[in-house]
Amino acid sequence: MSLYHNLKESFQIVDFSPTHNQVLLRCMRNKARDYNIDIIFKGVEVIMIPSLLSGIDISVIELNSANDFLISKFLFLKNKDFSIFSIKNSKGKEFFINAMCFGVYHNNLDILESSIGRYDFENFGENILWFAE
Repeated sequence: MSLYHNLKESFQIVDFSPTHNQVLLRCMRNKARDYNIDIIFKGVEVIMIPSLLSGIDISVIELNSANDFLISKFLFLKNKDFSIFSIKNSKGKEFFINAMCFGVYHNNLDILESSIGRYDFENFGENILWFAE
């Protein structure tokens, strides 16, 4: 089941904080909309995505024999705290992030201003979605 999707716009990794285990994907504001779309993954253990995604569809995968290599080969964690998120682009190519949770925000942050590593949630912008299992 898709938790969040936007297949019409491009997202890119604009910040990664190994000390806070966070990854920020952003779709920059443009002429059509005056806000950024930030997707912040927290508690990141493993990341297997390209730096640029044309479109995005995020879901949680259930482990089965076809994808258990993520745990055995790449040491993804699957327990009550961690989920394995499937990230598909607009062409259906699948990538993965192993993390505790993610949130989607609309904000007006500057191109070089990051929303990760902050502890004041009001500065993230308008919360659109928050997911944690």
